[in-house]
Amino acid sequence: MTLPILKALIDWDYNFENEFKHRDKGYTFVIDAWESPKLSLYKFTPFGIKCDHLETQPPQEMLVAAIQGQEVSKEKVYRINQEIKSWIEKNILKD
Repeated sequence: MTLPILKALIDWDYNFENEFKHRDKGYTFVIDAWESPKLSLYKFTPFGIKCDHLETQPPQEMLVAAIQGQEVSKEKVYRINQEIKSWIEKNILKD
């Protein structure tokens, strides 16, 4: 998957409360903490959401810190913070 071409389609401020409402295309980054926290890319489609863990991951401590202070999610999916967004831009979406 070539992520740099997706830059224009990324919703950096995606609101999980509106999941599946008025969303049929685009992407957002999340932290999937089902087993251990992993940076993942959500792809929105008209039929649902596809979640892919990224091969290149930020340091585990950064992911854990981003989850702290967020409301506990029964799906164990969390928003990224500014530090992880910067890491993504530098390490994943680089030109």
